[in-house]
Amino acid sequence: MIVVPSKYRFLFILQLSALVIAFSAFVCTAAGPCPETKAVRGNKQLLLYAKNPSTWKIVKTGAGGKMIYNESTGAFTVKASGLFPRTEYALVRYADAPPGVEILGRGISDDHGRLNLSGVWRNWTRKFWLVLGEDVVSRSGKAGSLRAWRPDKYLFEEKPVGLDCLSLNPENRK
Repeated sequence: MIVVPSKYRFLFILQLSALVIAFSAFVCTAAGPCPETKAVRGNKQLLLYAKNPSTWKIVKTGAGGKMIYNESTGAFTVKASGLFPRTEYALVRYADAPPGVEILGRGISDDHGRLNLSGVWRNWTRKFWLVLGEDVVSRSGKAGSLRAWRPDKYLFEEKPVGLDCLSLNPENRK
């Protein structure tokens, strides 16, 4: 039994509480997420940007878009602007296996370079790009491959899916 003088009891309890909280966080992390910290199953967003292929930095005055998706239902929508007018685009998932991609959807931008896509998809991992439709060849179903690489004409995700969007979203940076 630990005997703590009364004048230090509050500090002892505070330190012990901090130790218990730290240990429980370690146990939950090591064993997977704690039941009370499961991910919210609502909509998530992924921002898409024009990037400079030499530096991979976002082109501040370039085209951009936003993908809203729901992992549990698979439903997604993409709204992009600043694209080439009346041009076919394809939303693809790239999983680090060049030149292979999976095609989530295709669409044609309007007279003002705006594009709206929607559909259903189930694999919300890796990288999502909006590429020129003519640069993607379908093999079978939704599998395809890039037959051209023109990154100065594409939109890229701000980060691979699975990382915290809040810290990378310019709308949340002040």
